[in-house]
Amino acid sequence: MSEENKNEEYELEKIRMKKMQALMEAQKRNQSSKEKVATVWEKLDYVLKAVMMPDAYAYLNQLKMNEPQVYNWIINELISPDVIENIDYLLAIISQRGGVARRIPKDAIILLERKAKGIKSKIQVKQGDGDMMDLRSYLSK
Repeated sequence: MSEENKNEEYELEKIRMKKMQALMEAQKRNQSSKEKVATVWEKLDYVLKAVMMPDAYAYLNQLKMNEPQVYNWIINELISPDVIENIDYLLAIISQRGGVARRIPKDAIILLERKAKGIKSKIQVKQGDGDMMDLRSYLSK
């Protein structure tokens, strides 16, 4: 009888060890996938720093803090899936050349922000009698 108990305990211990090992492996896979995502975002951040003017990058980070939805919309406009797939290639080119020839100005980020918010530019014209009207109405008059 005690021999059977020892065998059962041994089998239970083996099952526990297998489950514990499976849990540990699942945790490692989860951790490695999180690290990969973090490194991709770090690489994207580095590329953004390289292709944007410093004031544009600072403005984009300000949007990230104050208006996350607008920031996400702009990031989706700037970064296509092709960029994410070829991020290592882009990093190699940037480091080899020491940067990029033309950088994205702050005005482009502001334009994308206005587009994300649905704000259209509106030019007002003051008539001789002091009334204000938009440029389209004034020119069609």
